[in-house]
Amino acid sequence: MNLDAVVLGLIQGLSYGIFAIGLVLIYKSGRFVNFAHGNLGALAAVLLAKLVIDVGFPYWVAFAIVVAGAGAVGAMIELTIVRRLFEAPRLVLVVATIALSQLFLYLAFQGWARADQQALVLQGYPVPFEASVRVGNVVLRAPHLAILVVIPLVMVGLAAFFRFTAYGQAIRAASENPDAARLAGISVRRMSTLVWVLAGVVAAVTLILLAPTRSVVEIGALGPSMLVRALGAALIGRMVNLPVAFVAGVAIGVIESVTFATFTEGGITDLVIFLVVMGALLWRARELSQSVRDPHAGAVFGADERPLPADVVASPGVRRLRAGAVVAVLGLAVALPVLPILDLNTSSTTFDLTRMLGFALVGLSLTVLTGWAGQVSLGQYALVGVGAFAAARWVDWLPLPLLLVVAAVFGAAVAIAVGLPAVRIQGLFLAVSTLAFAVVASGWAFQQPALVGDPSNVFMPRPDWLASERAVYWFALALLAAAVIGVRNLRRSGPGRLLIAVRDNDKAAQSAGISVTGTRLLAFALSGAMAGVAGVVFALARQNFTATQFDPATSLQVLLMVIIGGLGSISGAILGAVFLFGLPAVLGGGDLVRLLTSAVGVLIVLLFLPGGLVSGLHAVRDVLVARIVRRERGLPPPPGIVPPLGELWRVALGRPAVELPDKSPVEVRS
Repeated sequence: MNLDAVVLGLIQGLSYGIFAIGLVLIYKSGRFVNFAHGNLGALAAVLLAKLVIDVGFPYWVAFAIVVAGAGAVGAMIELTIVRRLFEAPRLVLVVATIALSQLFLYLAFQGWARADQQALVLQGYPVPFEASVRVGNVVLRAPHLAILVVIPLVMVGLAAFFRFTAYGQAIRAASENPDAARLAGISVRRMSTLVWVLAGVVAAVTLILLAPTRSVVEIGALGPSMLVRALGAALIGRMVNLPVAFVAGVAIGVIESVTFATFTEGGITDLVIFLVVMGALLWRARELSQSVRDPHAGAVFGADERPLPADVVASPGVRRLRAGAVVAVLGLAVALPVLPILDLNTSSTTFDLTRMLGFALVGLSLTVLTGWAGQVSLGQYALVGVGAFAAARWVDWLPLPLLLVVAAVFGAAVAIAVGLPAVRIQGLFLAVSTLAFAVVASGWAFQQPALVGDPSNVFMPRPDWLASERAVYWFALALLAAAVIGVRNLRRSGPGRLLIAVRDNDKAAQSAGISVTGTRLLAFALSGAMAGVAGVVFALARQNFTATQFDPATSLQVLLMVIIGGLGSISGAILGAVFLFGLPAVLGGGDLVRLLTSAVGVLIVLLFLPGGLVSGLHAVRDVLVARIVRRERGLPPPPGIVPPLGELWRVALGRPAVELPDKSPVEVRS
C-alpha cells in the first residue's frame, strides 16, 4: 500500500471523522441532520484570519473568541429556530439548517468578515506554531501536524466529557430516552442547547484546522461532497455512536486517498464514496430505523392543495374569479419576456426566466415525490442533468418531441434505480442516499465520455423555430402548463390517491392490498420523468454545458424552493420558483437579493408561514371567495373595503376562514 497516500488519507480522514462527530451530536439530540455544521465552522475560520491578520490579535486569543462565538451561535440557533420548530416534521428542521448554511456562507464572503486578501496570500492562513516532519515522501507542516494532534485530543475530550461529567451523562440520558430523563429531573431542552453549543465549537475547531490546507473558497465549497463523506461515517456509527463514527471517518479518508493515488480516472473517488455510503445505509437499515424514536421523524412538511367546498365552487362569482385569475396569470407569463419594464426584454433576463420555468418543472417533480409520496430527495437536480445529457446525446438523431420522451425515460429509469433503496431506507436516510447520488453524478457519471460524449463541452443545438431566447421561454412555458395539467389530473386519479395513502400510513395501505414498494417506485419514476424533461429545458436554454452546471448544492436549493412555495401544492412549486429564481431575475441577481429570496426567506416562511407562500395565496383566495359568496346570498359583507389583515393572517396559519352563516364555511385544510 502507498505509505504517502495512507498518511495524506489519515489527515483527510481525521477531518471527516470530527465532522461526523458534529453531525452525530445534533442527530442524537434532535433526530435530524444539521446541514449548517460545515459553514458555521467556515465562518469561524474566516473570522479568525480577520482577527489575526487585520486586527492584530494573538492567535490563541482570536481562537478563543471565534470558538466561543461559534458555540454562542449554536445556542442561538437552538433557542430561536430549533426549539420553535421542534414539534414540526424533521424535514422542516433539515430545511432550516440548509437555509442557515447559505446564510453563514454568505456572511463568510462579505468584506467585513474577510481578512485582507493580499496579506492573507503573503502571510498564509494563521497557524499556532511552525514545524515540519517528513514521513516517506510527504512533508507534514504545521497545519497537518495540528490536525494529527488536535483532532484526536478533541475526540478524547468529548469522550471524557460524555462519560465522566454530570452534564455529559445528562445529555446522553436526554438523547437516549427523553421521557425518562424528564422524570429524573433533567431539562431536555437545556441539554439540547448544550449539545448545539458543543456542535458549534466542534465545527469551528474543525474548519480552523482545515483552513491552512485549503483556500477560503475551497472551504466554502466543501458543501455536499464533504457532507456525504461525513454522513457516511456517521451512518456507519448508526448516527449515535461517536467513536465508531470517528474511526469510520478516518477509514473513509484513507480509502479515498488510496483510491485517488491508484486510479487516474477523474471522479472515481466520488464513486467509491457513493458505494461506501450506500453500503452503510443498506447494512445499517434495520438499526437506523429502530434508532428513530421521534414520532415526527418520518413526517413530511407540506401544504397540499386546499380545495373549496363544492357548493362554493359552483357559485357563478367564484367561477368568474377562478377563470379570471387563470387568464391573468397565463397572460402575464406569456407577455413577461416582452414587457418594456425592468429590462425584462433583454436576452439575459429572458434566459433567467426560462431557468425559472425549468426549476418550476423540477419543483413539480418534488411535489409528486416528496409532497405526495413522502420520499425525501436531495438529489433531484442530478436527474435534471440526466435528462439534459441524454437529450444532447441523442439530438443528432431525434426531433425535439422525441427527445423529450427520451429524456423522460432516462430520468425515470435512473430515478427508479436511485429509489430502489427506498424499499429498506426511509425518511432522512433516503435523503442521504439521494444526496450521495447527486455528488457521484456530478463528480463522476457526468464526466464519462461513454455516457455524455465530450464532458468538457456538451452542445445542445436548437431547432430553427427555437432560435431566440423568447421562443425557448415560451416553449418552456408550454411544457410547464402541460405538466401542471398532468400533475393535477394525477392527484385526482387512482394512482395519486395511492401515493397519498402510502405516505400517510404505509402499513394500513399494505394491509389493504396496496403495493407500497410499487407505489413508491411509481413516484420515483414520475418524478424522474418530469425532472428529465426539465433537463431538456435547461439544455436548450444554456446550449453549452458541463457537469459543473449540475452542482449537488443546487438540489438543496430545489428543496428550499418547494418548501418556500409550499411542499405538496402544485401552486406552491411554481410560487417557490418565482420567489427563488424569478425575483432575482427581475430585481437583479445581487447577492443580497438572492439571500433575501433564499436563506432569509426560507427561515421567515418556516417560522411565520408554516404552509409556505401558497398558504398566503389561499388566505387571500378564501377571504375573497367568502365575500363573493356572502354577496351572492344577500348577506352583508364584512366591514372594510380591503380584506382585514387579521383574516388573512388567521387563514394563512391554517385556522378557519371567514364563515358563511347559512352554509359550510370556506375551510382551510391544515
